[in-house]
Amino acid sequence: MDVASDDPFAPLIGVHEDFVDKLTELEATLDEMMATRETREGNEIILDEAVRFFAEELMPHLRLEDEAVLPTIEKAIGRYGTLVTVVMNEHEEIRRGVAKFDGAREELRRNPNSWPAIQELNRHGIFLVQFLWDHFRKENTSLFPTARKVLSADAIRKITEQISLS
Repeated sequence: MDVASDDPFAPLIGVHEDFVDKLTELEATLDEMMATRETREGNEIILDEAVRFFAEELMPHLRLEDEAVLPTIEKAIGRYGTLVTVVMNEHEEIRRGVAKFDGAREELRRNPNSWPAIQELNRHGIFLVQFLWDHFRKENTSLFPTARKVLSADAIRKITEQISLS
């Protein structure tokens, strides 16, 4: 996606693009595990990287959006019945999904190559992959364009400053 460098949301859009690459790798790993009904060493590495990614990259990113972007947009368009509520609810759903994925990963670690454990991890992992792809698309194509239209130059400047401090 070609985003103007003066776009305050360009850093977030860029992060979304990087996250999609990581999610694609996770999806391929889960697909392989479902096809082979086993967990190979390379799969273990990708799964552990996914757990790290969710904790160290995705969760801080959601917090940044929760703190720097959503309150400012909420002031302009309100919360209830708007994209602000949709995105806030999706952030909570993502957090729940990550917790379920982490739990399923731990279960697979305790029971290596357990077919039910592989299936459970796949269920939570594929949900997150698909949900996050849709979530990022929604932010990039709806939330951020709405913010560009309704926010004042001062509000945009404040968001830009908060994003740059992260």
